[in-house]
Amino acid sequence: MKQLGLLGVLLLLVACQADQTGPRPQAIAVPTTASLDEGPPSEYPFGSDTYRPGVFTGAPLPPLVCQSGTADGATYDGYLVSADLTSLDARLQIPSGTGPFPLVTLIHGYAGSKNSSGDIASKLLEDGYAVLRYSTRGFGDSWGQVNLADLNLEIVDLRTMIGRVMDDPNCNLDPAKVAVTGASYGGGHSWLALLTPTFPTPSGTKTVQIVAVAPIAPWTDLFYSLLPNGRPNASIHGFGGLKLSFVNGLYASGIRQDAARPYPNYPDYFIAWHGWINTTEPSSVDPVWLQIRDGIAGYRSIYWQQNFWDNAVHNRIPIFQVQGFTDDLFPLPEAKRMLLAIKQVEPNYPITSYFVDVGHPRASNKPAEVDYVLNLIRPWLAAYLKGGTPPAPKIYAALTRPRDEGFSPGNILVFDTWDQFSTGTVSKEWQGQPRPLVNPITFAQSGITWDPFVMEGSEELKPYAEIAPAPAIVSTSYGSYKVTASQLSGGGDLTIAGQPTVTLDAFVAGHRVQLNVRLIEEAGSAEYLITRGTYTLESQTAAAIAQQTIVIPTYGNYWMVPASHTIRLEISNVDSPYLTPSREPSTTIISHVRLDVPIR
Repeated sequence: MKQLGLLGVLLLLVACQADQTGPRPQAIAVPTTASLDEGPPSEYPFGSDTYRPGVFTGAPLPPLVCQSGTADGATYDGYLVSADLTSLDARLQIPSGTGPFPLVTLIHGYAGSKNSSGDIASKLLEDGYAVLRYSTRGFGDSWGQVNLADLNLEIVDLRTMIGRVMDDPNCNLDPAKVAVTGASYGGGHSWLALLTPTFPTPSGTKTVQIVAVAPIAPWTDLFYSLLPNGRPNASIHGFGGLKLSFVNGLYASGIRQDAARPYPNYPDYFIAWHGWINTTEPSSVDPVWLQIRDGIAGYRSIYWQQNFWDNAVHNRIPIFQVQGFTDDLFPLPEAKRMLLAIKQVEPNYPITSYFVDVGHPRASNKPAEVDYVLNLIRPWLAAYLKGGTPPAPKIYAALTRPRDEGFSPGNILVFDTWDQFSTGTVSKEWQGQPRPLVNPITFAQSGITWDPFVMEGSEELKPYAEIAPAPAIVSTSYGSYKVTASQLSGGGDLTIAGQPTVTLDAFVAGHRVQLNVRLIEEAGSAEYLITRGTYTLESQTAAAIAQQTIVIPTYGNYWMVPASHTIRLEISNVDSPYLTPSREPSTTIISHVRLDVPIR
């Protein structure tokens, strides 16, 4: 991994700043409670997009061309040309049969290629679909540079790649039967494909119709995913702490070293963004941070696309979303925000949700559980690509069990609406001595914590066997509160169903503070992280934040705690290497701590 020196970062920001146009919105006051607005977001005046088209475009050699009269079951490899003339390395696989074939476009994870997700491609071919895979720009053997699923580049690429193979009559594809799916990076593409589900092919002779999307372990608000502020539906109102290990691990994994592609596969602004987020405190008044926010939320996140809420949502393209209870990169709120907002706008929208122990670390990705999810998607997909009666939209929640326990379909709960997940709430209050959390400048610019475990088992939903590093425990910035499961449940086992919240009174001496919570099951000699959460509060003036009542939501889970086991609530200013601790000094006196747990 090549690290940027601070001087290099500042020089690169010259190019970054040149992309900024137009006035910047004024700073917005940050609420001190978790957002309860579960509908679509209000229109927001994002600045201009930042991206790099038409550079290092390469040559489309050899071209991907389907052959006339070739036997069914053929595989074609070659290059397809995108709208800005960038050549992307692609693979089209044709199933057995006579066609015309429905097409599933399968997008790889971050730093992957057209060779990724071969096991999923094989299942799709067995089901009679043609499968299109291609290396997104800057990855694999594709030309161009990585622009992080930008609407004006990668999502245009998605439509163009589909259109190119549709325009080839020898491929024998049905333009009216197209689906898009993929995990992680591909899941983000899948959501964004909904913005323009109907489009002409490059020749203009055919019209493509995307009839279903299945995003697996995706983001819906990439800004919140990477810099959570504790307000899942208001990520742009106050900047949170950077997911340090994930962001740096992903960034390093995506750097391509290829003598046949002798140029940086990351554009200048992207390199500058990475350097800036690693060396400066997030700030809602810093113009570079505002550019990062605008680029990531405004042009790479489905949740903030006003066109989706005004127009595309009414197309009612069926969605099957899969999100991990234990995915610490793209957690449950990524799916929940879209589920509830879509249902508010279109109550009968055909969206199915599966919440499970699958995705990025710390998700287990047990093979039987992954297969179960994929086997639910397959008949759902067939209803839209082959015809038949679609299954009724449902919400599935799979009980999370320790890694050494096998997966059981009997632990899956099926219901119709989110409010049916939990049947009640239990609470515990701690009124004891006020606890000081002192945050010195705990994350100096002299070093970055690297956390290699985050890249294991994430791209292709492989089993995750690594042991995550323990969070940093800073004795002067740590509070611990305990309660047995039987005390919370009234005598028996406790089944957590949803997102526990932590409410506390805080007196903050400082103008920015990050508070982190972790909910842990103490099971004899073993401990299990049930869920976690974070909340950042920032004064918009030089004055201290002072007295506040703060509600910190956790990511949530579906988890059973035996009656005799203890639940430990940890509150701290530090949760590294997962999150970058704040560089801003503060002292926070917390008191009147309350834990609210949704149960069933």
